[in-house]
Amino acid sequence: MSKKAALLVYQNLNSIEEDNTYWEKYIKFHELYWDGPNASQNVFYGREYEEYRDSLSKYLEIEHDQIKDCLFTKHENGDYYLTPLGVDSDKYIQESDNLIPPQWFFLFDNSEKKFFYSHAGDGAIQPDGIYYNTDSSSSKKRIKEIIENFSNLKQEDIPKDLDFFLKDLQFGLSEILLWISKFADDSMIVLNYAELTSVIHEFTLKNENSVQDLWSLSSLICEGDYIKASSDLRIYKQKWDEISSKCGAQEKPGTEKVQTEPNIQ
Repeated sequence: MSKKAALLVYQNLNSIEEDNTYWEKYIKFHELYWDGPNASQNVFYGREYEEYRDSLSKYLEIEHDQIKDCLFTKHENGDYYLTPLGVDSDKYIQESDNLIPPQWFFLFDNSEKKFFYSHAGDGAIQPDGIYYNTDSSSSKKRIKEIIENFSNLKQEDIPKDLDFFLKDLQFGLSEILLWISKFADDSMIVLNYAELTSVIHEFTLKNENSVQDLWSLSSLICEGDYIKASSDLRIYKQKWDEISSKCGAQEKPGTEKVQTEPNIQ
């Protein structure tokens, strides 16, 4: 069964004109009901989600099928940022099965890596998920710079393995730049490893540094150190081949699933 990762754009509520009043009421109710934001890693048990929807329907004075959902978070500056879910969510959310496309990693700096934590017993907590968070302005600048750096390379000097990788990467970088350029500079870009973390062992989770790996790899390529770059590329590919292989494996019989709502659709 495939596992998904997600790249999400959160827009500042103050800059959203369509349904602005609706989202303000939605966020207010959600925070009062759950005492916190609506994040992509939220987990609900039993009838919790149905009961919440019943209460939300009454509060908004609309039927269940008229409810529009979103993921939202509160920035340290006090502003709310949200990404709609549902029919139009593909405008704001990209998903990938069983791996994370390398171009996604170039949107971020390694210092922007964060973890979701869960209780591990005896009062201890452990990381059980990875996400990156940056602003759209920074991500656009990074992508433009790396595209320019790659365009200055002398193609005839690049070994075939790196050349194949770079051609695919450059196309992906152009596509991702086109996508994020549609959003305001103060939008938030979030990369959530989501379901992929279920196949990364908890002891190695903190050492998953693909953002840093790819920035280092790109520096080696731009410096012309192709021997070291080819070696690092093989290690990077082997890591993600193993992750993809685990994602594609059949679930063990009897494995229980915990429902997470709302689903990213």
